[in-house]
Amino acid sequence: MNQVSAALLLALAWSAGAGESAAQSSSATRTLSLEDDKKAAIAVVLAHEQECQSYDFEKFDSLHTPDFRGIEESYPKRRNKGYYVEDYKPLKDAGIRIDYHPQDAVAQVRGDVAWVTITLHSVWTADTPAGRVILNGNEWRATFVESWVLVKTPDGWKIALGHSGQLPPTLGLEVDYKREHRGVKIAKVSKSGPADKAGFESGDVLIAYGGQKIDIPDDLYRLRYAHDEGENVTVTVMRGQEKITKEVTLEAMR
Repeated sequence: MNQVSAALLLALAWSAGAGESAAQSSSATRTLSLEDDKKAAIAVVLAHEQECQSYDFEKFDSLHTPDFRGIEESYPKRRNKGYYVEDYKPLKDAGIRIDYHPQDAVAQVRGDVAWVTITLHSVWTADTPAGRVILNGNEWRATFVESWVLVKTPDGWKIALGHSGQLPPTLGLEVDYKREHRGVKIAKVSKSGPADKAGFESGDVLIAYGGQKIDIPDDLYRLRYAHDEGENVTVTVMRGQEKITKEVTLEAMR
C-alpha cells in the first residue's frame, strides 16, 4: 500500500469515526433534552397541586393555557383562576387543611405536547364546626389518579387539559365471578391488606358489606364508593356453616 492510499484510508476512517461520534452526541443530547422536558412537565403539574393544597392561585396563569379545560362528569369545562379561587374558597374559609402526597408521576413527551399522570394521595382535616360539616368528620382521605395534557410555549410547559378521578378504597381481596348463588366468594385475599388483617380467608363467602346485603358481585361493585379510606366497615361472610362478622378498615387502592 502506498503512502497516498494509506493517508486516504486514514482520512476516511477518521471521518467515519467523527461522524459516528457526532451522531452519538446528537442522540445523547436529544435523550437529555427529552428527560429534561419530562421533568419540567411534571414540575408544572406538581406546582398546580401545590397551588390547590395551599389555596394560593397567584401563579395559575403561568401554569395553565388561557383556554385550559378540566374534565368533570365526563365532559370538559373551561377552568380559569377565578373558578379555582371560588371552588376552594368554602374549604379555605372553613379552615380545612389539605395535605397532598403525589407519587408515581409519569410523563410522555411528543414534540411540543406532554402527557403527565400522577397518583395523588390526600388527607383533608378540619378543626372547626364548619369544616367538620363539609368533611362529615374531622378527617377525610381520598386517592385520585390525575392526567394532564401540557403544551410547550415560549414561556415553558403549560397545562391545557386536566382530568381527575377518585379511586375507591379497597378491601384487599379478589372475588370469584363464577359463583352463581347467594353471596360473593372470595377468590384471593391480598397479604397484609384490610381483609387479611381482619382475618378473612380465600373461600369465605361475603354476604354483607357495610350493612348492605350482597347476593352477586355487582352488589359489592355498586358500593365501592359508599365508604372512605380509613373508615371501619362491617363485613359478614359465611365460612362453611359459620357466619363471621368483623370490622375492616378500608385502605387506599395501590
